[in-house]
Amino acid sequence: MLELEKLKRNNQELQEIINNSWDGIGIIDYDTQLVYLNNAFIPMLGYNKDELKSKKFIDFMEEEYKKPFKDLLIKDFQEKKYKAEIDIACIRKDKQKIFLKVTISSMLNKNLFVINTKDITSLISDEQIIDDYVISMHTDLHGHITNVSKAFIEFFGFDKNSLIAEHYSKIIHKDIDPIVFKNINKSLQTYQEYSGKLKGYNHLKQALWLDIKAKAIFNKYGDITGYTYLLFDVTNEVTLNDEKNILNEQVETSKKEIEIKNRLIKEQSKLSIMSETLQRLSHEWRQPLNYISIQAQKLELEYSLGNEPTTDETLDVLDNIKEKANSLSNTIEEFQGFLKPSSQKSSLDLKEFFDELKLDFSNKFKEENIDFNIQIDKNLRFMSYKSDFKTLFINILNNSIENFHKNKITNKKIDIIQNFENGRLYLNIQDNAGGIEDSIINKIFEPYFSTKEERNGVGLGLYICKMIVNLHLDGIITAISENKNTKIKISIPIEEDLIK
Repeated sequence: MLELEKLKRNNQELQEIINNSWDGIGIIDYDTQLVYLNNAFIPMLGYNKDELKSKKFIDFMEEEYKKPFKDLLIKDFQEKKYKAEIDIACIRKDKQKIFLKVTISSMLNKNLFVINTKDITSLISDEQIIDDYVISMHTDLHGHITNVSKAFIEFFGFDKNSLIAEHYSKIIHKDIDPIVFKNINKSLQTYQEYSGKLKGYNHLKQALWLDIKAKAIFNKYGDITGYTYLLFDVTNEVTLNDEKNILNEQVETSKKEIEIKNRLIKEQSKLSIMSETLQRLSHEWRQPLNYISIQAQKLELEYSLGNEPTTDETLDVLDNIKEKANSLSNTIEEFQGFLKPSSQKSSLDLKEFFDELKLDFSNKFKEENIDFNIQIDKNLRFMSYKSDFKTLFINILNNSIENFHKNKITNKKIDIIQNFENGRLYLNIQDNAGGIEDSIINKIFEPYFSTKEERNGVGLGLYICKMIVNLHLDGIITAISENKNTKIKISIPIEEDLIK
């Protein structure tokens, strides 16, 4: 009887907490009929409880949000507990628009859902003001557009879908020398904000002048994930004479700044990678160093206690110590080798390289039955480290093969797509080997990181790729994972005068 009274009291306390919550908490069925709602819904939507209960939750939503919300309620539940989140716009009783962040959780009775709603109107309103009035765009690390504002679309007149995944140079006039793009890239890669004037054009090919400010976007771990650009229309301020002076000045300034920034990038890359390497080395060395220390101490203890080991026992311990020491020495040499190119630069014919790569790959993995596709946008010949180029692709392809096996993929597919623009070679290597979890996507280029349960020496493949691209090829390498597909993106600068 006491337990029953206690349970009732706890339920009453819980209900009181829910009713006094700042968040709107309710229970809905599949048709979004409000079965229960707390007091917070009243000021949030402006209706009283009886009015709210007489309607479905989607009745308060703007039309475009109704279907996405309903779609979340008809998912095929794979787990016992289902949870989803969506931002919606609702119309209050006073006809004012309100934005809500709604978290949907399934109840034990899967015909009912708990909804937790937060008022995010002020946040959305600020973002909408920026979106509506500020001409801005976001790009990934390779300069490909990931998002643009409404003000951007209205100003340039392009369709948004035609811009996404395109290089931002699509909006830049052909009068701008490619060396200016290099200077922008170098500024951003050295964590400097870029500021300058660029000549662009709109969808009607009408020339216009832009004052551009660009800076890096960081995630919560401090990694650069992309770049943001603010653009200001200064067309009316630039005269014909100004144009010539600006274009000439841009080229001269860029030439001088690139040389300085190149040195800075290499030093930053080396310092970053060396720091990372030393951290990993210290981690990898602890276990063998502890082993050596313990073995030496055990031998010393045996002698101090008068229990003299036999010659064979002593030699066996010394052999084990020597083996561990040699392993540590090999690790040092391994990392030293990564820090310098494996050969001198030589002429590399891209089509020839990929033809050889496809032949070698097909011969080595002919039993894997992989659909291996290479798309060459433009054949190039340029000076590079051919052996490093080969190592780069072999490591990436081997990583795909391992993931095919790990995830038991049957319809295996690898695509390599190449294109060239503004003095940079872009390479996308994509497989359907199961993708990479969001929790580890930022770690895959770290040394000794591996998803295998037993590492046994693996974990350096993609780290070597990072070393080659960053240090030897002066490029950028990133990874993204979508819909069970992994895409490795590489961009490398090429000397234009060596392009055939």
